[in-house]
Amino acid sequence: MAYPYDLVAIDVDGTLVNSENRLTEGTKAAILDVLAHNIGVTLVSGRARLTMDPFVKELALTLPFISSSGAHIIDPVSNKTLYYSAMPTEVLSVIVQYAREAHAPIIFQESDRIFYEGSEEELHYLSEAYKIDITVADEFKAHFIRADDILHAHIEPVKVYMCQDPAIVQGIEAKLKQHHLPIYMTYSAPPYLEITSIHATKGEAIQRLAAQLNIDLKRILAIGDSRNDLSMFEVVGKRVAMGNAVPEVKAVADLIAPSNDQDGVAWTLRTIALQEEQ
Repeated sequence: MAYPYDLVAIDVDGTLVNSENRLTEGTKAAILDVLAHNIGVTLVSGRARLTMDPFVKELALTLPFISSSGAHIIDPVSNKTLYYSAMPTEVLSVIVQYAREAHAPIIFQESDRIFYEGSEEELHYLSEAYKIDITVADEFKAHFIRADDILHAHIEPVKVYMCQDPAIVQGIEAKLKQHHLPIYMTYSAPPYLEITSIHATKGEAIQRLAAQLNIDLKRILAIGDSRNDLSMFEVVGKRVAMGNAVPEVKAVADLIAPSNDQDGVAWTLRTIALQEEQ
């Protein structure tokens, strides 16, 4: 039997998991079915590596997966890092300056640690207002570290988050654009500005992975919901937006699936990935 795609690339938040941050049995069964038919599956997320590991293990994925919006690629079998693009210190200084001026909480993300500069009140407000668990899941809160001066935390972050009311964050984005820094900026949620190296996007990471696996980009099916998935959609052969995706993602998708609360990933896999080529 021949199938139209050799690899399925799946975003995590808003896509793989439902609104309760859970992997449903229907989605898990569909992914295991795809793997049983020798179609590769990888996860491509803005999350840090440590928060992706449980899903990789639960699904028994063996292909390299992509974390931190493309800044980190990991081989789950050997546990080796295949690519890691840290942000330069001079770039971080400019970003932090504007965040502090706007009183926007700052998050630095490494592969297994998350550093935060900001007040507890701001953190609570953002979590409640936008229904986002900024500290990630309960089991990872030990890795969430509060820093009084995040620039002196002696870390090499692969990604920086700034979170505040959307208008404030957009103002920071506009100021950063004036500096022509070697960075890539996108959004994973309205108040969440993601910043990585210009060479660290989901799209570039997918291209790196495809080259390593010797897979034609046209034979990759990508599923996503947020603006940080747009660079991935630009390079793959088939683009599927979740029913809960933002309008910009739906506008460039080839197909719109049911939402993440309606097992949209499972529907996509059974409707597209497991359909034999004619």
